[in-house]
Amino acid sequence: MRPAGVTASVGRAFIEQRSNPIVSGERVYLRDRHPADVDRFFYWQTHGEWRHQDAPREGFGDELTAEQEKKIRDQFLEKCAGEHSTPRRSAFVVTKDDYRPLGWVSSYQKESYPSVGYVGINICEDDALNRGLGSEALKLWINYVFTHRDVHKLGLETWSFNPRMMHIALKVGFTCEGAEHDVLEWQGKWLDLVHYGMLRKEW
Repeated sequence: MRPAGVTASVGRAFIEQRSNPIVSGERVYLRDRHPADVDRFFYWQTHGEWRHQDAPREGFGDELTAEQEKKIRDQFLEKCAGEHSTPRRSAFVVTKDDYRPLGWVSSYQKESYPSVGYVGINICEDDALNRGLGSEALKLWINYVFTHRDVHKLGLETWSFNPRMMHIALKVGFTCEGAEHDVLEWQGKWLDLVHYGMLRKEW
């Protein structure tokens, strides 16, 4: 059964793109975002456990105004219409068995550390959690970034209220390099910013 919010057109888009993934694994592959993904992407903004373990943010309830919805959709479609960078800086995570999008991976760099790349992942479908799909996707992405970018090291940063991300970071081979304690107060609690790293030679 197709998940709520995934239209037939989205299913067709997945099938059309399955032969041209950015990188493919055993159970998931990574591909570019597509305009047909916009409904599911918007659905994720108000649904899913991932929202409560993503970077701290206020006011992300279960409903959005029409103006907020339009902004999210327009920004998403603008990114789809723009030229894809080579190498990619983000990709959608999709299942290989039914071409269902689960979330996305991303990468970025900090101006102060040009030889270091940073990676991240969000799995937005609750029924895809705790199945190893996110770990597989992150491994594919790490390999892609090391292959296509001239970086000496990869970093991953997460907040102390996200034990799942901390577990995955260690699982795929990152080393915990420490934490900045009590750097952000959010919903009455002080959060640590936890740092992970991996050298190219360690991968």
